[in-house]
Amino acid sequence: MRIRDLAPAVFRFLLSIVVVGSVLLYSACGARVTPQAPAEPRIEKPKPATVPMWLGSAERNFYGTGPWKNGQLKISWAVETGWIRGRLHKDPWGGASWPGQPSIRDDRVYFPSADGNVYCLDRGDGRVIWKFKGKDSMKATPVIIGDRILASGLDHHVYCLNAQDGSLIWDHETGFEVDGSTIVAGDRIYFGGEDHNFYCLNLADGSLVYKVLVGSVEGSITIKDGRVYLGTEEGDLFCIDPADGKIIWKARIGADSDSTPAVANGLVYTAAEDGVVRCYKAETGESVWNFVTDGGHPGRANEHIGIWASPILAHEKIYIGSSNHYLYCLTADKGELVWKYEAKGPIWGTAPVVDGRVVFGDKAGWLHMLSAEDGKLISELKIGDNVNSTPAVLDGRIYIGAFNGKLYCLELDPALPAPPSPPAAPQRRKPKRPRR
Repeated sequence: MRIRDLAPAVFRFLLSIVVVGSVLLYSACGARVTPQAPAEPRIEKPKPATVPMWLGSAERNFYGTGPWKNGQLKISWAVETGWIRGRLHKDPWGGASWPGQPSIRDDRVYFPSADGNVYCLDRGDGRVIWKFKGKDSMKATPVIIGDRILASGLDHHVYCLNAQDGSLIWDHETGFEVDGSTIVAGDRIYFGGEDHNFYCLNLADGSLVYKVLVGSVEGSITIKDGRVYLGTEEGDLFCIDPADGKIIWKARIGADSDSTPAVANGLVYTAAEDGVVRCYKAETGESVWNFVTDGGHPGRANEHIGIWASPILAHEKIYIGSSNHYLYCLTADKGELVWKYEAKGPIWGTAPVVDGRVVFGDKAGWLHMLSAEDGKLISELKIGDNVNSTPAVLDGRIYIGAFNGKLYCLELDPALPAPPSPPAAPQRRKPKRPRR
């Protein structure tokens, strides 16, 4: 076929395209077009903050949230627990004991009680939603993991509970007490026990993956950058590979250590019952600095001057309380004293720092709130006869148990004026060191 024979066909094809296009254009111009409203942007609602485990995370570095109100502390609500006698305590225990801290998620507070129960409370008014009864006092902070709760204490068991109703899913029996809070990483659970072992369990059914002999562990463990850090009552600090339990290094503390290590910036901070705060290199375990508190003596444990609290690292400073009644603020790099505050009794609980304020209880039954900057008192309130547990802080409210059988929710009330300044208390003498 010659080219001139194709021309009519090509012409007709092009003409058809023009006609169709014109019709479509006319239809579009003549039709009523409804303007499309712009799609509303999807705004992700912020998830409520939680305190799901001891000090909020596996790195033990989430201390809670504000904002704080002005005014003075008041009790919003209180829940009274029962009492229990155990194999190791003939006197009845109730409320919260060392080192327990409530855990919080959404509208619920999970509370380890010395009366042998794990309580699930309504966060708004303290109403008991459910409770689970163990065989002895519960001490460790309950760990919230999905729809499950992990709890433990003096009865040698680690329990896995249904978070909705407190029913038992499984339990794992160890050789002695489990006072420290567990950590869940992937499908495994890690913790130290007073039967001298570091444990790894399966989350699904509580079966043993491995256990490693390290010494009696009374505090909690810390996981940072794929390593586990823990102290022992025999006076050692361990760095462990959680994959297989292999010991990476061991450093000598020299005294019974119940503290949960704080790990940051390549350093590990801990303390012991000899009244000494210590710092080590996270990579090797090499000692960096020691700070001896008032009355402390390296290597000599003493209940009156020892440290049972865990170090809190905030804004390049270390905050920690002692049995000698003082709350200390130290520089994190050199361990130099910034300030110290004298409470009304020994301080066994840990002192979270939230929005520039330090919150802690003492064994005289008082809750204290200080300025983290200079240690000045902001507010204090007598809530019990013995407060040796650790407060949980969320949305400017404080949740803490006392050894008088109660769990309290406190907040600041702008309507309450500051109390008059008390007269200066006479300086207490430093405790005498024991003779050799």
